Amino acid sequence: MARGIGLAKQRVSGSALLLRLVPYRDADAIVHLFSEEHGALAAMARGARRSRRRFQSLEPMHGLRVSLDLAAGRELGTLIETTLERPRLHLTASLEAMEAAGQALRWVRRAAPPAIPEPGLWLELTGLLDALDEPGAGARAREALAASGLRMLAAAGWGLELSSCVRCGKVCPARARTAIDVRAGGVVCRDCGATGRAVSSRTRQAMVEAAEGGPFEGVDPGPVIELVELAFEAHGRGDAT
Repeated sequence: MARGIGLAKQRVSGSALLLRLVPYRDADAIVHLFSEEHGALAAMARGARRSRRRFQSLEPMHGLRVSLDLAAGRELGTLIETTLERPRLHLTASLEAMEAAGQALRWVRRAAPPAIPEPGLWLELTGLLDALDEPGAGARAREALAASGLRMLAAAGWGLELSSCVRCGKVCPARARTAIDVRAGGVVCRDCGATGRAVSSRTRQAMVEAAEGGPFEGVDPGPVIELVELAFEAHGRGDAT
């Protein structure tokens, strides 16, 4: 996107994802975008609910090319035009993939501050959406979401410490159940109260490998997705429903 957002009025354009669309009046909409170079942006899309020419594929999951006007001192810009830049048709054909993608978009809504670039979050989110767009990806969509969610937390500055107690530094026993407290930032050992949710040693090891960039394999991703959700709720911004 073009620089110069601090001017009285600036036209910017670039790659973005739609995080949320809120109908407004008869034909307008307020759109919440996550852009590659400016982070989270909100804009009024006038006539968006009746004009498919100016606002092509204004829906989540697909990569968009957007143009909007931003004014200094105003949180709400004006969306001028959108075009489809990166369709993800396999993703939108799979209910499992769409559910995983939708949850990831909600996490980013909680994590991304207004008008601040978040390149790590952008790369992780678009990487997940691309992975979910692979044929047959719906079968392992929740595993992909668990792995990406852990890395999204780290990109947002809320990464979980999974190898040692966040309070005393004691290293986790390799084969013991462990408590993870997302508000505290990770593992809390028994001597320090073992607050949070208990996870098995296999689950913790799978989390460690996924957080370091590997796949999430061999265990149920459900408890990990719940932990990631709790972490975004604890540290993030407002309601992302």
